[in-house]
Amino acid sequence: MAYQINFGPWGSVFAVPTAVADRYLKFCSELQLKVLLLALRQGQSPVDSAAVAARLGIGEAEVDDCLQYWLESGLFCQSDAPAPAPLPAASQALPPRTTAERTPDAQTITTLRARGHLSPAEINTLLREDRQFAGLAAELERARGSVLSPSEQEILAYLFGSLELSPDYLLVAAAYCRDKGKKKLSYLEKMIAGWLEQGIDSYEKAECHIRRLVRQEDHESRIRRLFGLPERALTAREKACVTRWFEEYMTPEELIRLAYDRTVEATGKVSFAYIDKILAAWAAKGITTVQAAVADRNAAVRAAEGDYSFDLSEAMRIMEQNSNG
Repeated sequence: MAYQINFGPWGSVFAVPTAVADRYLKFCSELQLKVLLLALRQGQSPVDSAAVAARLGIGEAEVDDCLQYWLESGLFCQSDAPAPAPLPAASQALPPRTTAERTPDAQTITTLRARGHLSPAEINTLLREDRQFAGLAAELERARGSVLSPSEQEILAYLFGSLELSPDYLLVAAAYCRDKGKKKLSYLEKMIAGWLEQGIDSYEKAECHIRRLVRQEDHESRIRRLFGLPERALTAREKACVTRWFEEYMTPEELIRLAYDRTVEATGKVSFAYIDKILAAWAAKGITTVQAAVADRNAAVRAAEGDYSFDLSEAMRIMEQNSNG
């Protein structure tokens, strides 16, 4: 069958940058390509995200995510900001490991602004020439079910190349992020920056740290469920209490529930500090069961009231004797 161009629809056309076909077509998703075409269709005016979302039957947030991909690729720029400056040379793309940005709370976090940039051409060169890096990128894309954006490829090149973190380290850290619903590599980068501050710089240390984090998160989830709390992050002091209960006191869950019931009975509210005092006292006495806690309280009540038990029949006999006398 022979094909020829139907010139009917060509009365109205718009341009598509050749870089889309030459550089990004293989890596962008179907939705990203659709959003790009509709954005280009709108001409030189700012992109109407709502109109694109309506055409595709998706949410504006999804459109913005796709536009962010093309923004990071260099095809778009923010309408209220100047176009990005030319990218630096490849020799300046990966700065030393110590480059960092300090936040107001004095935590050091590595960010995209704190280092140079790799151009898409340089990223493609890395993917072609470094089989280990290419395999790492492919595995991350497979695991999360979507391709890495240019900025995410750049982050990965920084973590792998400049910080010299092993693929196993990066994959296990990325898996932990995905389990928390955080798939973007920008989140992974910030998390790893915090880990490195703590000296967690090897696969073995990362795996051990993740096990500890998962255990802590499980404990906090159980406490929220046990106390009937809404799904919210616990405060630092509350988290410290939970860690003591499970890791230091080794308190069974049913005993924590009893401490919770007694706290609400005494104070009318949930008080982690009050519960902690009860559990600390039980731990000091070696109380590990509900039965032992109940017996301890009964003993304390008897000691406070004194032992006033007496023989009723003997008392009646003495009363009768006195009345007859």
